[in-house]
Amino acid sequence: MKLMVEIDGQMVALVDAVWVAYRPCGCACSVMDADWGDGEVFASADQAWREFYPLKKDRDRAVKQGYRLELVTFRHYREHIDILANCDACKPKKEAA
Repeated sequence: MKLMVEIDGQMVALVDAVWVAYRPCGCACSVMDADWGDGEVFASADQAWREFYPLKKDRDRAVKQGYRLELVTFRHYREHIDILANCDACKPKKEAA
């Protein structure tokens, strides 16, 4: 039996979804499968937060700083989200020579 979730009005198998973590600036910074296929699933935002940040104090700090999670289809992630493409504010600063 496949677990199903609704994403953007469409029913999607959880195994075909990923959680994307976003920095406060809006840059995607991490991604995690919602269903690893081994019985461990992350169907709710709370479950995903606990996996990204096992310690409650770290989860609370991330939320307070403006980090957010979004459940998207793997196809949407692959086609529209690049966790390596950071905005100018997130790019490492070059050291002065």
